[in-house]
Amino acid sequence: MWIVRIAVIVVFLVLVEIAVRTELINPFFVPRPSEAVARMGTRLTDGEFLGLVAVTLGETFAGFALAAVVGMVVGFLLWRSRSLGDAFEPLVAALFSSPIVLLYPIFLVILGRNSTAIVALAAVFAVLPTILFTKQALSAVSRTMLNVGRSLNLSAWSNFRHILLPAAAPTIFTGLRIALTYVLIVVVAMEYILQIGGLGRFVSESSLLFRATDLYASVGLIVIISAAFIWAINRLEKLVQR
Repeated sequence: MWIVRIAVIVVFLVLVEIAVRTELINPFFVPRPSEAVARMGTRLTDGEFLGLVAVTLGETFAGFALAAVVGMVVGFLLWRSRSLGDAFEPLVAALFSSPIVLLYPIFLVILGRNSTAIVALAAVFAVLPTILFTKQALSAVSRTMLNVGRSLNLSAWSNFRHILLPAAAPTIFTGLRIALTYVLIVVVAMEYILQIGGLGRFVSESSLLFRATDLYASVGLIVIISAAFIWAINRLEKLVQR
């Protein structure tokens, strides 16, 4: 599957390369992919991208960790208490469908124009799908499976680790994948808007200064980081399900 995906990307980049070289696409706005890849390598080698990547990754990891921990704990509590679930799940679902990212001015007023505000907004945006998917995943686990664990005299932890968690893991990790994607999007978008931080700020500066090659090189690096995150989440899911 990965080979097919990579092949599709390579074919697309080759077609763009040909279109730019033959000037079917204006090279002023879209550089040759080979040029963008070379620029990415140069920026990584000279260390400029490394510092930017470190900032963006730090904000992303912090936001995702907060969203994952809080989201799974709250989702578990909503599952354990039916009254809490009935009361708060509709509210969480309503907030999930709302454009919370537009509330960023409030975060700036409270926390200031800094990385803390970016991390907080990303975490709030990503915690909602984590809560919903965790609660739904646990609710979908058959009571029969849990009763089997009790009949085998498993401890509460063993029942959770060996029965409840593996059964709920696919849906929980679906929520985590969505949350991680949201965190990265919000982090880069807020860096772009506020012109602070890492790769998002670099994208903004490159756009304003018409540095198309730098722009596409940084966007390509963001795509690679996103793919690496998804791969890591998939690997973690397989470990949990063992």
